This record gives sequence, structure tokens and C-alpha cells, in this order.
Amino acid sequence: MSKNAILVDINDHKTTFIMLDIENAKIILPYLMQDGVDKEFKDIRGILKGNLRNREKYCKADVSDKAKNMFEMRFTNNGRNDRIYCQEVCFGGKRHIIMVELFLGKKTQDIPKKIKSRIETMGGYVYELEI
Repeated sequence: MSKNAILVDINDHKTTFIMLDIENAKIILPYLMQDGVDKEFKDIRGILKGNLRNREKYCKADVSDKAKNMFEMRFTNNGRNDRIYCQEVCFGGKRHIIMVELFLGKKTQDIPKKIKSRIETMGGYVYELEI
């Protein structure tokens, strides 16, 4: 079964696409529009669209081989410690970053078993994307 995603943002060269899992849009979008979070999201989008790296804002969710294409957006300002787990798919010289699920209030340095299992499941999702 394939999943669908909607376009949120794209870089000027049309090589990096930031997308959102359509099933989780009603949860993720209101979160991203909150005061404070919106500025952090704008910063993360700038980093991604510029093909830059900033491990404090966006990094690989290194949990297992099943989740080798999973990354996390980190929202940490104002005492929050939230994550949006993303799947990265690259083909045709284009990079698609799909925001899959939101997790609020990460409590520990390690990734708990329950969330690790969810990340591995998300890593197996197949999205219908067009070049």
C-alpha cells in the first residue's frame, strides 16, 4: 500500500521538496503554526532548502537498518523537546523530505523502544511521488 504526501515547500532549483504525509497533516500543520514553532520550522526549511546540515535542528534518526532513510526535525526552543520524524527519498537528482509523524515532549537522550518501533515502521512506508 502506498501513501500520499502534499507539497509544503520547495527550493529555488526544484531539487529539494519538503512534503507532509496527508494522513497526519491535521496533527502536524496546527503544531507547525504555533507561536515559536513557526519560526523554528522556517529555520529548518531554510537549512533543508539550502542543502545545509545542522544536527541540532535536523539529523538522522539512527535506530536500525529498517529506518536508514529516517530523519528528525528537532523543535527545542521555549523548553519544548518535540520531534517530527521524516522520511528522505532521493531519486532523479531530487530530494524529497516527507514529514511523517509528530512526537511531543521527548524525555530522554535515547529513543524509547516504542518510538524506535514506530520509526522503523515509518521507514517502510512507500510514498507515491512525482519527479
